[in-house]
Amino acid sequence: MQNMDLYYDFSGQKFGYPLSLSINGFSRNIFSRQSSLEISYVLKGEYEAVTTQFSCVLKERDLIVIAPYDIHMLHKKSPNDPGIILTIHIDFSRMTDAMSGNVHTRFNTAVCTQTRNRESYLQLRNIIGKLAAELMTERNDLYYMNVLMMEMLYIASSKESFSVDDLPLHTDYHENYMKAIKYIDSHYKEDLTLGKIAKQLSFSPSYTSKLMKRFTGIPFVKYLAYVRIRASLETLLEGRESIEKIALDYGMPSPKAYTEVFRELYGIVPSAYRKQFQKNMKYSEGEENQKMVLNQEQKNLLLHLVEGREEILYENEQLSVQQKGDDLLVNIKNGPIQIKSAPEGGMELKISKNESFFP
Repeated sequence: MQNMDLYYDFSGQKFGYPLSLSINGFSRNIFSRQSSLEISYVLKGEYEAVTTQFSCVLKERDLIVIAPYDIHMLHKKSPNDPGIILTIHIDFSRMTDAMSGNVHTRFNTAVCTQTRNRESYLQLRNIIGKLAAELMTERNDLYYMNVLMMEMLYIASSKESFSVDDLPLHTDYHENYMKAIKYIDSHYKEDLTLGKIAKQLSFSPSYTSKLMKRFTGIPFVKYLAYVRIRASLETLLEGRESIEKIALDYGMPSPKAYTEVFRELYGIVPSAYRKQFQKNMKYSEGEENQKMVLNQEQKNLLLHLVEGREEILYENEQLSVQQKGDDLLVNIKNGPIQIKSAPEGGMELKISKNESFFP
């Protein structure tokens, strides 16, 4: 049995928000592929990452960035490993094209550790620490979390210049896709088929299929199932209806299909997901939902991220300036240096360039 006491999920999908963060000890032994950017950080134990490009072992405090649409699998190194992993998803389907750009070419799957892709590792770990600190305080400030989310996207991206001018124009093709999406969002509980949507919008089935595949990256049937699962979350967490009834009420063909798609999306069956939330989301006498909060054991797992944040403030061939907690660390790589008093009363560090050190 998995330790469900350590399971935590800040589900942005419930609010139509792109950012989600989960902590769990589950082992995913099937390959998955999603439209979101995934950043997974090992809190405890070891995990094996398998992608179409490589496989590797992630040790404690290593992280991996999974590019959108990359097929991958993350599972514990051994069945008895007490592994705990923190996973962040940034769901581009909940952003406009103008906010995310062309995600198909912007990201690469990469492992980041203290010795491998170190700069990105320190920057991403620092932001994850800030996000963990925000969740610990239970503020969950929308604008601050937006800043952290966009910083993560920028660091994880290929860093290639992508101008606003490069965004695709809103063509008829895009407008037709939005019509299809809006129709699905309004009718997902019904017995929807691609043919019915095409007929309703006066499109051909083949054209509608191409629209969905081009803008979502997945077939229509899978997209519709994902919409239904995400829409059912609030009802599932309320705990008043059976999973069988929820599955049918939200348009899924069967409870089995509902469970399979739910596990594909969240790595956990709906009954276990609801069981953990029921420990945190209790009803008060006024029937008001309580926030899901991190328990002390979860906070202890995240403490090193919050207290030990390291951030590279500046780096070039001669020096790096790094913030570690409240300390500012300056690492001199080469070159003669001068230290003198600054006009404001502080100290000024100057590295003198000369041709012997800067060929």
